[in-house]
Formats: sequence, structure tokens, C-alpha cells
Amino acid sequence: MSTNLFRARQSGVLLALLLSSSLAEAQVSDAVHEEEAGACGLEPPGVVYLPAPAPRVHETRKLSATEAPVVRREARDGTAGKSLAGVPQTRTRTGALSGKVIYLSPGHGFYRAAPLSRWATQRPNTWAVVEDLISAEVVNQYLLPMLMGAGATVVPVREADLNPRMVIVDEGAAGYSEAGDAGLFRPTTQKGWATPPMPMGNAVEPFTLGATRELLTTSAATATATATWAPVVPADGHYNVYVSYGADPARTTNAHYVVRHSGGESHFRVNQRRHGGTWVLLGRFFFKAGAGPEAASVVLMNDAEEGSTVSVDAVRFGGGSGVIGDAQMAALPRPRYEEAARYHVQFSGAPASVYAPTGANALANERNADVTARARFAAWLHEEGEDAVYVAWHTNASTTGNVVGTEGYVYGPNPVDGTLNFTGVPGSDVLARALLDELGRDLRREVDSTWRVRNLRSANLGEVNPTHNPEMPSVLLEIAYHDAIADSNRLKEPAFRRVAARAILQGLIKYYATRDGVAVQLPPEAPSAVAARNISAGTVEVRWAAPVANPDEEGHDAPTAYRVYQSVEGQGWDDGTEVTGTTFSLPLAAGAVRYFRVAAVSAGGEGFPSAIVGVRSGEAPPALVVNAFERLDSALACGEALDVYDLQAPLRVLLEAMNDGTYVRRHGDAMSQSGLAFDSATSDAVAAGLVSVGAGYRVVDWFTGRGGEEGARPTRAEQDALRAFVTGGGHLLLSGGQLTSALSVGDADDKAFLADILRASPGTGTPPLRVEGVPGDFLSELTGLTLDDGTRGTYPVGMTDVLTPASGGSAVLRYAGTNLSAGVFSMPGGQVLLLGVPFESVVDRAARARLLSAFLVRAGFPAPGTPPVGDSGDAGPGLLTGCVAPRGVDPHPPEEPEPPEPPAPIVLDVLPQFYPLGDSGCGCGAGAGTGSGLWLLLGVIVQLRRARRRASDVKR
Repeated sequence: MSTNLFRARQSGVLLALLLSSSLAEAQVSDAVHEEEAGACGLEPPGVVYLPAPAPRVHETRKLSATEAPVVRREARDGTAGKSLAGVPQTRTRTGALSGKVIYLSPGHGFYRAAPLSRWATQRPNTWAVVEDLISAEVVNQYLLPMLMGAGATVVPVREADLNPRMVIVDEGAAGYSEAGDAGLFRPTTQKGWATPPMPMGNAVEPFTLGATRELLTTSAATATATATWAPVVPADGHYNVYVSYGADPARTTNAHYVVRHSGGESHFRVNQRRHGGTWVLLGRFFFKAGAGPEAASVVLMNDAEEGSTVSVDAVRFGGGSGVIGDAQMAALPRPRYEEAARYHVQFSGAPASVYAPTGANALANERNADVTARARFAAWLHEEGEDAVYVAWHTNASTTGNVVGTEGYVYGPNPVDGTLNFTGVPGSDVLARALLDELGRDLRREVDSTWRVRNLRSANLGEVNPTHNPEMPSVLLEIAYHDAIADSNRLKEPAFRRVAARAILQGLIKYYATRDGVAVQLPPEAPSAVAARNISAGTVEVRWAAPVANPDEEGHDAPTAYRVYQSVEGQGWDDGTEVTGTTFSLPLAAGAVRYFRVAAVSAGGEGFPSAIVGVRSGEAPPALVVNAFERLDSALACGEALDVYDLQAPLRVLLEAMNDGTYVRRHGDAMSQSGLAFDSATSDAVAAGLVSVGAGYRVVDWFTGRGGEEGARPTRAEQDALRAFVTGGGHLLLSGGQLTSALSVGDADDKAFLADILRASPGTGTPPLRVEGVPGDFLSELTGLTLDDGTRGTYPVGMTDVLTPASGGSAVLRYAGTNLSAGVFSMPGGQVLLLGVPFESVVDRAARARLLSAFLVRAGFPAPGTPPVGDSGDAGPGLLTGCVAPRGVDPHPPEEPEPPEPPAPIVLDVLPQFYPLGDSGCGCGAGAGTGSGLWLLLGVIVQLRRARRRASDVKR
């Protein structure tokens, strides 16, 4: 936004400018940063702010080069970093970033908008994306766990847990207990957490409301006293676990915390001389509602170096929803990770000088305070000698909507004009160039060969202003332009988000490697070909193929080891077993179930884990479950209705509500309840020859969900294997939402497979999200089976197939209350049940087991000895309370490839009707109604001007 246009808007004469199309067009810039004066984050030189927060008492010492990190993972044998848990967000260990502290900012979030008398986002909905939500989703699901996997200590300046539930257990309160030598516990004068009245007031500092206790240590080998925090878990789910304590130079550097969760125990050592008086993240774990302290608690032991002390304060489970409010405006009734940093900083123990640095004015304008609170929180928590950097993830916008690409900003006394006049913390420019170089390289290689990355720029942006944070290199990244349709489409895609987040990880590793004079070592990718098999009576084996490394990427070496994680139910994971080969075997009693996931390890760190595979032990396994659901794109995401915030329905890219690779668990559970032993594999493992469909199996359960990596239909090799299996007498359950329609528009072989083996063709109609058995047939007892709409624990089923039985097929499942078929049964050799819906999308656990058991009994297997068991926790609730997912049109039809991206940015002449542009990328009027309308009018005028010019060109 130009200075003149901004002043005109401020003086109330913007409408007059807009009505002059020539002048309006003259004010449109091709590259205008979203951050503008005041609420938009620009801080012109000469503005006086309170000084950056002074070091806290315990931080007046300088850290030594050998100072222990804040948190280290520990194996049961006491070897730190040897054995680690498998959920990505729990990964705290050694790697290329060991000893480094990354202060991580996901930018904007919901704030209390006084003029609107409600909460509002700082950026509007543009092309179905909202920057405030995008940044938090990417940072929390990708970048933060990647950094932790590389060994970094990560301090997010907004809440990192997507779970909207939260339980805090304070020392001395309900759920807290002490055991052992009572004489080793004593009160202290050091302040600590106490639960404030809810909603929490605007100036309340919760870490000053309570006290802490102290536990004396007696031996580094034996615990003689323990403190335990046991929450009442409100619902099954993954919860971040945070601890708090009072830091002091006399504290132990090895406080021993044990997290007891549904996967077992995970052990940590915490340096209580650092980062006290706030929430310190240990990891992310699965807890079950109703679990006792043995499976849902945190225990603090005193087995540290003798003569030191252990501080005892509070433990937090989960992220929760908004807690800050008052009589004028209640707390935000949404997950706290969506809130602006200003509220998280207050909730995390910082004083008012950090989250409200300009006093009363800041309290009246919390949007301004949010910008400075991010950087000031990092400076407040940072310690002298700490090797740290500050990285902010943002997306950008222009006034035209046709600017695309990536930019990076460091501090300089100039406005956002595209120049570089760097005066920030030394090293910021070097860090920024390293990150921009890696973003450009990776995005061009893996997303778009024409992706544009601009030269480094400087501006007087508050978030990187050394007035607020003079202690570490700081950079603000604008990953893409959310108001350009081409870039907004990229921002919706999980693949783009993953590549961009990984580029930041790798850029940080290369920055530090260059600075420290060490070799570049990058964490490996996740294995995609994984299988779990019964190999003999009482013995099971996990096999996998090494992930493919990109030979063009410096430091991307092959894995040196793997960690195999185990789970009884596929939700809570143990601390892993490290192996050097690509196989792992273990004894497993007959009838026992075990799930696995595999992560690759190198000197760079640990990569993300693979999709889940599992087994039920038994002799001569009769069943094979194959996960061919590889698709992960924006069509699997939900739009969430946020009209109350003037946001319409922005797309929410939440992996646990899309495709998180866990659905073998639902199939395996149905197999187990049917009494069958089973093996399982990813479809990549079948292609790699790690398991064969024809290797003695009597039943194959092959599921495609909403499509494979290259479409919904099986590949030619997969079809050939399934054809041979069925014609040889094998029984096949084949399920998928658009499998039949995809085969019907394929080549001659696809159509032959559909007609000869599956005995069906696509029908027409608009089916509901419920199915039932056809009366009089073998599934007739199934009634009212609800399919997931995206809020019940899996993913939105989207479009599903209406089936028409072909010659030799019969309808056995239908959409509830209709004559539209959802399942066709046939016997082209063995027995085949084709489902036009994803099997795993059936919400109720017992219903899934009844459906599978009925098919198996029809195929000649004995009926299960016990009736199927339901589990309401298995059916959700998910991360979303509502899902706006159009079912009439799939934006990614499997039978038609997406059109290639044009080399030039896309500019639409017709504004979108469902996702209006709102206001400019500056966002000063985001959610304000009038401001949004004015900027929408500007867009209309510009479009009319262009149309008039094109008409003139045609006449000429």
C-alpha cells in the first residue's frame, strides 16, 4: 500500500480515491508487503518503545559451551537420545541442530478487535485461505516437529498443540501427589503457576500467582522421592505435555521427568537452570479418557546429581481453548493455537512489559502488541550464551492480487520498498540468505521450476526490530502470496507446505554448518515401503525399504539406522527400538496385535515416521491388509464455517483429519474382532516385493480411501496381482470412495478389471452419508452405518460411488433410505465385496467389525466367538467441529489430471463468490466489514479498468 493511499484511508477519503479508477490503478503496487504502519507491524525509526525486557535473575550468568540443553530424551538405561518415541511431535533428541534454540513464530492470530466487539483474525479470507490459520498449521504440523527431529530446542511464540482440550495440574492441587521421603520436599519463596480465575484477566500474570516446591536430590542413581501429576483426561487423543519449574543456578541440570501414556513410559532430563517460569514442552503423547495414573501422568524423580535441587510446579496437558477475556469480550471459544502470540505470551509467564510493551495504549490495541510480543518473548526467555535464532513464517499479499513468490526480510530503517539497508542483529542477513536460497532451490525442484524468490529485503518491521529482540539473528519469511490465486492454491497443498517447511529446516542446518565449519548433515525422509508379517508361529517381522534420498541435495545422506516404534492399538507408541538394517523381528503371542511405524535416522536427526502397519499373530495368516490410500492433497481438507468471524469457510489443512497414514489400524481392528490373524503393508511395499498378494493369503483387504498417489484406481501391476489372486480362489474386500468411477473412465484393461473381477459399473445419484445392508442379503443386519464427514476421527469421505451391479454381481449394501447401491458382491473365482465407500470411514468401530465379519462368514470363515465391540472414543471427536466439504464436485477428479500451472501468475476477471478477497494483504481492515468492502471495491475497479483497456486493445 503506498503512503498516499494509506493516508487517504486514514483520513476517511479513500472512497473518493477509489471512485477515480485512474488514480486507484496508479496506487496499485506490484509488490507491497502486508505489514503496514501501526497494527500492520511497521515501526518507523524514531518511535520510542520501552526497552527490551531485562534478563531474569537466574539468567544473569552466561551459559557455558557445555551447558546441557533444556530438554533431552532419555532411554531407560540412562543413555540420552538413544531411544525415542514415534509420534512426530514427541521427537526430542540429537541431530544437526543439537544445542541450538529456535524461536519460532507462526505470525498472526485471532485478537480482540475492540471496534468490532469480537475476536477477529488479523488477515482476511483470500481464496479460501487465512494467513493466521495457515501459518499455525504449517509450523505446528511440519516445521516444529522437523526441527525437534534434528535435535533443536524449539520455543514457539504461539501455542503449538492443535488439541482444543487442556488439563493443568498444579503442585498441591487435585491430581498432585508426593511419595517417598517426605523430608526431602520443602516450600520455596520462588513464585510459580497458579490457576487464575477464568476467563483470565488482561493483565494477569499466572506464573506469579502461585508458589513452587523444592525437592532435594540424594543420589544420581536412585530416586528416593517423587512428585506425580495425574490429570483427569477429558477425551482420548494426543496431548502436548508441558512442565514448569522455577529456574535457579542451584537447580539440577538433570531433573528426571517420566511421562506415562498409553504407549508406555517416556523419560526426559530437563535442565532446570534454564527457561524457568514458563511452559517447557516435553513432547506429544496419546492419553485415553479414564486412564489411571499408570497410563496418564507425569512423574518427577530426584535421581539427579547429589547436592542440587529439583523445582516442583505445574504440568499442562494439551493446548486448550481461549482463556483470556473480560466482561466486555469473553475468551475465544476456539483452540488456543489460533490465538495471537500476545495471549500465549501472557499465558506462558512473561510480564506485561513483554506482551504489552507500550502500556495502556497496547492494552487498548492488542493487535499492535501482538507484533512486538513475539520478538520480546524470545528476548525475555533467551539467555546469554544461548545459540539461538528467531524465524517467523508468514504469507504475503499485494494490492493487485497477481504478485507471487517468496521473500525474506531483515530489519532496516527503511519502509517496505524492496531495498536492503540492513541494521538489525548481526548475522540476520546471513541467516535470511541461507533460508531464501534453500526455499528457492527446493520449491523449484519439487513444486514449480519457475518459482520466484526475490532478493533479500529490509524494512522497519516490528517482529525483527532489535529494539524488541537485540539478542539473536532474526528473519521474517513471506513464503507465498495468499491473495494470488496461483500461490493460494499452493498454500492449500500439504506437499507444498511440507517442502517449504523442510527447506527452512535444511536452510537452518546449512546456516549453522557454514558458521560452525562442520559438514552439512540433513535428516532422512520417511520410508514409504513398509510391511509387517507373521513369519513363523509366535514370531513377526517388520520389513521396509530405505527411503530415497535426493542426490542433488547436499548432506542428504542415506540413513545410518532406523527406529521401529510399537503400539498395541496404533495410537500410543513406545520409545522405539533402534536397528541398523531394514528388518526387525520379535516374538508375539498368538492372538496378540501389534502395530509398527518406522523412522529413518542419520547424523542429521530423525525423519518423520512411516505409515502404520500391523499384525495379529497366528499360524498360517489367512489375511493381508494393504493400504493403498496414498493421496494427500487439498481435496481431502475441510472448509470450516467461520462466518461469525467474517471469514466464510476457509480451508483447514489438518493432517489428522485428512490422511495421516494410520488407517490400517481400523482395518486391523476389524480383522482382530473377526478372529483372524493378519499381515499388512503399504502398497509401495507390495510394489517393492516386500510382500506378495499371492503368498498363501486367503483374504486380501485392499483399501484406496479417496485415492492413491496417482489416482483412485489400482495400477496395472496391482490389478494383475488382484486378478490372479481372485481367479485363484482368494477372497477380496476392495474399498474406496471413487474407485469404480475411476476404473470406468480408464483404459480397456481398467474397464475389463471392473467388469470381470469386480462385476460392477458406476451408477448415478446423490447418496447420503449413511449406508445399510440390503434386506434379505448377508449384510441385512447392518443398519444406519454413518460415514465420516471429516469431524469423526478420519477424513471427509467427499464424493462416494453409486454402484450398479454388472453381470454376476449383486447389490448387498445401499445408501440408507435409498435404492442406490454402495456395495456389490460377486464370485468371479473367490468371493469379492466391492465397496463404493471407504471402509475406514464407517464411524462406529463395532459396525466396521460386523461388516467385515459378515463378508468373512459368507466366504466360509467361522463366525467370531464374541460380538464386536464399539468404542465412542474411536469415532472422534476430531480436530474440527464442522466440515464444509462439497460433495457434488471433487476439485481433484482422479480420472483427469490437473491442468499444468501457467508460467505467469493467474489473474481472474471475476472475483470468487464463495471466498471473497476481503481487504488487502495489509489486513488493517480484516474482518472490519467496511474496510473489506472498500478493498473489494478497489479490486472491482482495477478489474474494470483492465477490461476497458483490453477492449481498447481489441478495437486497435
